[in-house]
Amino acid sequence: MSKHIIIIGSGVAGLSAAIRLRAAGMHVQVFEANDYPGGKLSQFEVNGYRFDAGPSLFTMPHFLEELFTESGASLSDYFSYIRKEIVCNYFFEDGTRFSAHADKEQYAEEASRTFDVTREQVLRYFEQSAMKYELTE
Repeated sequence: MSKHIIIIGSGVAGLSAAIRLRAAGMHVQVFEANDYPGGKLSQFEVNGYRFDAGPSLFTMPHFLEELFTESGASLSDYFSYIRKEIVCNYFFEDGTRFSAHADKEQYAEEASRTFDVTREQVLRYFEQSAMKYELTE
């Protein structure tokens, strides 16, 4: 007899948990207050323009790949993605613009040209962040 699990909320965490638990053979029911799944991963339209209502960057795709692998489904059957050279552009009130490159070296170069920081400081920050991530992963 499999366990019955109830999950409140169909955001990323709720859906991920539901998929993993179902893959482990449990009976799962997900309840959501909204009339759509996804939580913060939603969008809205105004005058024909689409706006993200939540995160607009797709980071750490390895977690999504892992979820599909655990569930026995193929990620490529549902969607594909490519790594962009420029992840996003930032526009500040003072007129400053910053293009966030996916490549660490290019990012550090752009940051050193735009902000009061050296390329080495940015790369050191990335190294420290990577170490913290690996320790807490």
